Amino acid sequence: MYQSDLQLATDLLVNDLLKTKKGEVFVITADTETDRQVVEFLSRSATMAGAKALIAWVATPLSVSEAADVYLPLEPLCGLLEKADIWVELNVQWLLYSTPYYFAMKNNQNLRHFCLTGANAQTMIRCVGQIDYPAMRRFSRALHEKIKKAKRVDMIAPSGAEISFENVAGRPISCKLGQADRPGTHLFVGQISWTPALESINGTIVLDGSVAPDIGLIHTPIKIHVQQGKIVSLSGGKEAQAYESWLRSFHHPQMLSVAHAGIGFNPGASLAGDILQDQRVWGSTTWGFGSIGAGLLPPNGIPAPSHSDAVSLNTSIILDGEALWINGEVVSEDLQEDAKRIKRAC
Repeated sequence: MYQSDLQLATDLLVNDLLKTKKGEVFVITADTETDRQVVEFLSRSATMAGAKALIAWVATPLSVSEAADVYLPLEPLCGLLEKADIWVELNVQWLLYSTPYYFAMKNNQNLRHFCLTGANAQTMIRCVGQIDYPAMRRFSRALHEKIKKAKRVDMIAPSGAEISFENVAGRPISCKLGQADRPGTHLFVGQISWTPALESINGTIVLDGSVAPDIGLIHTPIKIHVQQGKIVSLSGGKEAQAYESWLRSFHHPQMLSVAHAGIGFNPGASLAGDILQDQRVWGSTTWGFGSIGAGLLPPNGIPAPSHSDAVSLNTSIILDGEALWINGEVVSEDLQEDAKRIKRAC
């Protein structure tokens, strides 16, 4: 039964989300920590769809993004991705924002990239295979419009988090709908993220979910004090010390700068130490630090040696003084019906 559910999830990804065509080159990248069962089932689904599946395994890098470059066979990876039609990334240590990623996005403008870093079998089943996609798409579009129209955003949480910022009219808002049949980078449904006016971000972020890479699940909350989009101090226990050391180890100012904010709402996601799933936990917020992709901050983004995503739980979100979420639950009336439908599916 478990294997049947996984096969249904990978079939759905290949056929319904990616719209894989016969003869397409379907590349799967993985590292030595990737769930091999997911690789095998995904390769089988791609082959059954008539694609030419190719799996590229690498030793797990000791870092992510551009900081992973020194551990990767850069030229072979770049050459492979340049010729692929579809690239599904299952690496635990992600290649997103690495040199092969930037090379592929620049030189292969027809590439459909699905970033599923670290997805194991349970994640695939719960966060891909069991989603009510029509309800999720309605909910996501409505939430996107609310974020787009908002001028000021306040986020608070029982943990002591209290931070505010202003949005920039017309700036992109990433909101994936599970429609990955167009070129570009695609992700699990159930998250919306955007880069606010960076200099307007002030207050305290409290991380009590997880941090990636290197830290994982948080046992002692990490308090981050932010002024004008810059980290001025971190406090907490050993995890706070480790996180600050990691951010500062790059000796690059952008690593201590906010990159984006985000809201999670995938009902199948649970806090597991897998950042792809963690940042989609219902009612969570995610903060990115480090590099900013061009997709969030056109035309070129802001480069940095690496990127980190960090999760806060049970957040209250207020848009222009009106409550959207309270303690991690939807209170906006026009979102509640689809929110209930989405949750029932899982």
